[in-house]
Amino acid sequence: MKLSTIVLLVFVFAGCTTSVKMGDRPANKIEIVDVKNYSLGEPATAYVGDPIVVRKSYKAVVKKDLYRANNDFVLEGGIGSVAIYLDGSAGNTYRIAGTNEKGNPALAIPNSTLMFGVNENSQWDQTVMSPSFWSSPVGSGSGYDLLPEDTTFSPVESTIPVSEAGYLNHELVFTGQGANGINLLYREYTFENMARSAYTQELVYPLDTDEIRFRNYQIDMVSVSSSEIKYIVNSD
Repeated sequence: MKLSTIVLLVFVFAGCTTSVKMGDRPANKIEIVDVKNYSLGEPATAYVGDPIVVRKSYKAVVKKDLYRANNDFVLEGGIGSVAIYLDGSAGNTYRIAGTNEKGNPALAIPNSTLMFGVNENSQWDQTVMSPSFWSSPVGSGSGYDLLPEDTTFSPVESTIPVSEAGYLNHELVFTGQGANGINLLYREYTFENMARSAYTQELVYPLDTDEIRFRNYQIDMVSVSSSEIKYIVNSD
């Protein structure tokens, strides 16, 4: 009789907890980040000392491993080792630690082993859990309250540059028009935007130049004077 009672209690308590599949997060993806100060085919103007081309292009790992609170909120409840008092502010981010039994993201609570779930409507799904089934709160989220009840969370992408995969980081500066022609200065930078003097090159083109070709760039000249240059970047 006693054995039956113990088995029944274990079954009841186990059925009232929520487990989490740790490390189950949205897959990362690789994207090309290409930042330019120009648009292909669009007329532009630069003055002496201004760049006519600025470009930084690199590969990055894009992770969807965070959620951001859209408003201030408080999540509290539980007793003993599963007690929570989370005073969240709008803009705070929470890491996805895994997926709960409902198939929803489980967000890690800072300075705690506990997590809470967020449903497809971006709201709390009434679950609270720990990495271990046996240490998760009995009743899952029934012993907790989140106020205001309409609190929402939005997924956030984090971008991690991968400079080892190669990158572009350079500029082409208009330095004026002289007796020898149109003067440009090409400068390369490290990934962290520090100038690399070994990759600086002075360029001079004839005054009657209609088109500048440098590396992969094709730049059509509209007009040029000692103080300004009007141009169109047609290819890069």
